[in-house]
Amino acid sequence: MKFVLSFLSLFLIVTNSVLLLFQYDAYSSGLEEEGQVFFYEQEVEMKVKKDKIVIKQHFNDMPKEEVTVSWPIISENRNCDLDTSESCNRLAEDMMTFKAGENSKQSISFEIPLVDGLIDGQLIQNFLVKLETGGVSLTTLHITDEVKRGGMWVTGLPLIGKTSLELIDYTLSLGAGDVQELYWQQEVLPIQYEDDYFTIYASNTLPDEVTNLLGELNFTNNEHLAILFGTNKHNIDASRIAFIQHEDIASIQQELITKNIQAKYGLSQDEQMITEVLSSFLLDIPVGSEKSIWMYETVNNYLTSEQRVEFQTALLNNKQTTAAKFDKILTDIIDLKTSFFVLNEQAGAENFPLLFEDYRPVYINEQQHEEMKVLFKNGKVLYAAEPLLTTLGYTLNDTDKGLYVQNATRAFRFPIQEPFYVLNEKRYDALSEPFEVIGSQLYIEEAWMIRLFLLNIEKQDNRINITQSSLF
Repeated sequence: MKFVLSFLSLFLIVTNSVLLLFQYDAYSSGLEEEGQVFFYEQEVEMKVKKDKIVIKQHFNDMPKEEVTVSWPIISENRNCDLDTSESCNRLAEDMMTFKAGENSKQSISFEIPLVDGLIDGQLIQNFLVKLETGGVSLTTLHITDEVKRGGMWVTGLPLIGKTSLELIDYTLSLGAGDVQELYWQQEVLPIQYEDDYFTIYASNTLPDEVTNLLGELNFTNNEHLAILFGTNKHNIDASRIAFIQHEDIASIQQELITKNIQAKYGLSQDEQMITEVLSSFLLDIPVGSEKSIWMYETVNNYLTSEQRVEFQTALLNNKQTTAAKFDKILTDIIDLKTSFFVLNEQAGAENFPLLFEDYRPVYINEQQHEEMKVLFKNGKVLYAAEPLLTTLGYTLNDTDKGLYVQNATRAFRFPIQEPFYVLNEKRYDALSEPFEVIGSQLYIEEAWMIRLFLLNIEKQDNRINITQSSLF
């Protein structure tokens, strides 16, 4: 019986190692694409005590050149791990660098304090030492709990195994990439699904629809993710750990897709809209909120099939994903300037339409105003009203009776959807609306702007000049 158990254990370790080798190769290729200077493997030994975690961190495949060491801010008792005479012979006296040398293996030790002990649902972030300009290709993580708290440890790495002995609880994880977070909770959720991309922990067996979905989704992330089916009680935002509360297929699909994209592109929970839009374009399916789907479909319907492929490829190869970067990519592809993504990010729940802008900077009375936007819409030229008019000395007050715009000598009132306006208590007919709200921002049409506020506009090749008329 002992022989059979030993054989099965060995078989499990070998099988996991082979699978991880493929993941490791893919991850290393990803690091090379990101331009890391060098790559190293690390083995981490963690002993969890009552009020602290004692860590030994071993670096393998270090370069011969000098390397800067970045310690966790919360770490204490930083030291050299003197298991052997050469285990940290490259560590400088100030412990801020590994000096140039031939020894490619170095080891250090330090402590992470647990001021209030270990709390159920606690997430510890950025708890390991990093070698600057280096990328971690493979991590082996040993966790030994000397207090025998039980519970479960989650890092995002694939779980190789765990056991409870008389004096300690022990957990072993191994996988491609670095470890950014360490999560512990008292309730133990068994593994219900695992593959090259995910380990899913849940109290109940997953329905066939969920496991089939997991097998069919086309994921782009090289780092393994841990998914816990349950409530995110502490609102945890982690790069390789996610919580799924709703068990319907659509919610699970969306959560897995967006978490995968967040991990690959380093996006936070606060960047949900960008994550959802990026997911939609990369996977060619609508993902996320009603607004995110609207943004995806708006751009997708505007682009030609060739432009869609070009846009998708540019997003896939882009490692610093922001709304501004989205706009830059889209602008370059269609050769028309747009701030579609930035303005929608700023507009909150409002939908800002896909409009195009004048490239030229705007000068008001010889002063450049970078916040001034000039939009083209349905044959009209629209100027951002508030920065324009406040610069000219007007105040704007939007009320339930209409828009009031006034300075020391001129007072306007523009009723809501009424074909007239009032200037200094005299009524004038208006055949069109001078102002227009786009994505919660107020714009004024160019011809009305010139007529009402006595302005001159001169459009040069490299700038737009707005000056007040001599009649003002």
